Amino acid sequence: MAIKPQAKKSPNTKTNNNKRREPDQRVSEEKTAINGPKSKAMPAKKFASKISISTDKKKSSTELKPKKSHSTMKTAYESDTYEEKNKDKEKEKKKKEKWSGEEAAGKFVKSIESVNLKEEYDEIQKMSVQAERCKIWQAHSSRNRNPDYKCYDDNRVIVQMCKSDYINGTKINVPNFAPLVYLLQLPKMETADAVEEFWRVIFHEQCQSLHIIARPDEMQSPEKLFAQEPGGYLYANGFFINTRKVEKKDTAKADLYVVELLPEGCSNSVMCSVYVHTHWRQFAGPDRFSPPLKAAQQIAKNENPNSPTIIASTNGAGRNAALLSLAVIIDQLAKGKEPKIQEIVRTIREQRPQSVDSFPQYLNLYLTTNHLIKSKVPGNDDIQKKLKNFNEKAAHFVPSSTMKQPTEGFYNFSLIELHPLCRLSYHTTL
Repeated sequence: MAIKPQAKKSPNTKTNNNKRREPDQRVSEEKTAINGPKSKAMPAKKFASKISISTDKKKSSTELKPKKSHSTMKTAYESDTYEEKNKDKEKEKKKKEKWSGEEAAGKFVKSIESVNLKEEYDEIQKMSVQAERCKIWQAHSSRNRNPDYKCYDDNRVIVQMCKSDYINGTKINVPNFAPLVYLLQLPKMETADAVEEFWRVIFHEQCQSLHIIARPDEMQSPEKLFAQEPGGYLYANGFFINTRKVEKKDTAKADLYVVELLPEGCSNSVMCSVYVHTHWRQFAGPDRFSPPLKAAQQIAKNENPNSPTIIASTNGAGRNAALLSLAVIIDQLAKGKEPKIQEIVRTIREQRPQSVDSFPQYLNLYLTTNHLIKSKVPGNDDIQKKLKNFNEKAAHFVPSSTMKQPTEGFYNFSLIELHPLCRLSYHTTL
């Protein structure tokens, strides 16, 4: 039987060609995926997308864990913050309780148990005025408001760039009291030269704070000194006085005026805050304790060491000297020093005759100091008791005093002017 030879498969047939080249094609495609440009149909991209998915899964699982731990950490943080806030509040309370002047205040309150205020003030009144030191004041007698209120030549305030260098004002130097303070008499409003001299002092000394203690009826024509409404202005011999801001208070607080000063020919003006204390009568104490205390604290704080503070009053040596005395008292208490009110007033009067010009003003220095101490150490029963005893005793120092309900805090003296004895209306609660 004859065997038939097998037919040779053609290498050009599609089937055989595909089967034979399939492994080569895979190798070629893999090489292309590694070395050649990426193709959308490449398996390598599918492989990459799997890595991407697994990475996203890991990220999502990782993100879930911090959320859970973050919630726990936040709660712990809030708890710590709450505890820190409580600690801060306790520290603040301790700071308030530990007033730097508490020990000095205790000594002061103890000393006033045996003090005789009338005798103290009588000794101050015995201080004589040295007439030989008042020659310049005498030469300008027509420029003074009151012939009884002199100023010494050697420490007088000198006016710059005016017809006259005179003004009824004194530079006061209190030992261990840093702020520089000038005590001035208000000028005669009807005289343009006097008004110019007053503002020239403030301009050349670069004063940023001026306290005026005078009731409206005393000033008579305050609009001649400076405009009483914002935007108003006036000229005094070419000196420009422009009222930029006005804040009037309905209570016994001081009215605030911001005044711009600019002499003729100058390009740089000076801004001065003018505090007008209208609730303080002559030969008397203020109607309330808070306004003078606030003003005295501002003066003692001395925010502008290169700028003197000016305190002006009608006579120039009564209420303004009392406000300065109060500022020195506050400063000494803050430094832990027991204030000696008689010594403070004597020091000022040695430089400015007639300073603190009435017994009610002198008595009010003690009462205002006591009011401050009471507010600073409310939990000290011993001090409170001694303040109460002094309060009762003080009513006998002034004849014809009457007991009434208070208008502020522990007690309040409303000192009514009955020149020259200055009758005292006494308000108290005990």
